[in-house]
Amino acid sequence: MLFNTVFLVLFLLAFSYALKDLPERARGGSFYKDLMAKQQPANLKASPAQTWQAPLDHFDASNTATFPQRFYVNDLYWKKGSGPVFYEIGGEGTLSGPPGGYIEQLAKNHSALLIALEHRFYGESVPGNDASTANYRYLTVNQALADLSAFTDYYKTSVEAGAAAVPWVVFGGSYPGALSSCYRQAYPQQSVGSLSSSGVVNCIVNYYQFDMSVSAAAGNGCADDIRRVQAAFSRAITSNRFAYAKGLFHCDADMSETDFYYMIADAWSMMIQYSAKTAFCRTIHLPQGASDDTIMTTFASYSNAFWGDGFCAGGFYNTKQLADPQRWDVNARSWRWQTCYEVSYFNTAPPSGSLRDTSVDLDYHLQQCAEVFGKPMFPSSVAMNKQFGGAFPQAENVFYSDFSDDPWQRASVSYPVSAAQPYHLAQCDDCGHCLDFHAETPTEQPALTQGRREFEGYLNKWLADAAAKH
Repeated sequence: MLFNTVFLVLFLLAFSYALKDLPERARGGSFYKDLMAKQQPANLKASPAQTWQAPLDHFDASNTATFPQRFYVNDLYWKKGSGPVFYEIGGEGTLSGPPGGYIEQLAKNHSALLIALEHRFYGESVPGNDASTANYRYLTVNQALADLSAFTDYYKTSVEAGAAAVPWVVFGGSYPGALSSCYRQAYPQQSVGSLSSSGVVNCIVNYYQFDMSVSAAAGNGCADDIRRVQAAFSRAITSNRFAYAKGLFHCDADMSETDFYYMIADAWSMMIQYSAKTAFCRTIHLPQGASDDTIMTTFASYSNAFWGDGFCAGGFYNTKQLADPQRWDVNARSWRWQTCYEVSYFNTAPPSGSLRDTSVDLDYHLQQCAEVFGKPMFPSSVAMNKQFGGAFPQAENVFYSDFSDDPWQRASVSYPVSAAQPYHLAQCDDCGHCLDFHAETPTEQPALTQGRREFEGYLNKWLADAAAKH
């Protein structure tokens, strides 16, 4: 265990991560704390959160209601009037500051202004502080895209006229990576290009390929060790030791068995997703004679330290908590709404060889949607894919980047869509979700560096083309 702890510390010290691609529920452990310490943008203290009055409904002229939407700006590197604007899309969690990591490094090189906009219904940008089912009619992808465009106009006309004369480039990772592609299609006049990192542009309802990708990235040995973890918890639960199992993760007492199985599957999947495969697999590779209690406590202790004690109790997994206005976490509930109503991405057990318990199927997710929001629901993913292209996006000047250990890559594109939509897959161990948003380091894997250089070639072209038009 000492070796594994040291290995984890060395792993964390080796990278500088973007903060905004880490889910809210995973921000309480050693992983996030290390990221926070390393990734603060240089001008953060001079860049407090600001707000603008965003229209509540961009598509109903009779609705004049607004809500305060947060944004951050870092002008430390900006050459006013000539440097571009690098515009980061906030995702399904609280926005913690202006763009950092690789985007900030690019800003230094291009004398760019850095801006990040918090997504509606997350963080402190919740209209009326109301997370009721009725108010969620204003939480849609198209409303979020309209926020991005309307804010751009607001900033150019009401805050900084110098931003109106320069090109804007959009950045997004994961769900915001999908938005960065959709935004280029819906509002192409507002930017000259975008980086879609691990962008989940293809809304897949029954996304069992997620689990299959985790297994493939882990390799046969580690995948079998994960199955030992799952089997140990299954035996404990069927032996009337469910309360004990939940206690290991500080889960609420009223959490259901399937909610719990979903939670532990997410815990191990996200470790691989976020480039921690090597350290995690070494930790759970226990002797064949290890008892179920040893297997369970080893995994639970590692997960609690890595993600934080609130990973289970934070309100993301417990259906009863998500449905209870006195207990719900707004960020968790808002993302549940988006998956249930529109974008889906339900992580389910595959037809064979599953790592997770087979009870975590599509029916489970749909039943959870109904219980949480008080009505039967089925996501409009077909309509979403029809509007924006799904695995074949209809945008232009979008660079798509994916990573071989990322289980979300199968919800992205699989190859260059067109000359105007290039693609790079970084194939390497511990190359996970949104890895190119992390600050570049001299020791990073060559496949990652290659992807950065490819993107920068397109970025330079987009900026040159924009300059030529002026």
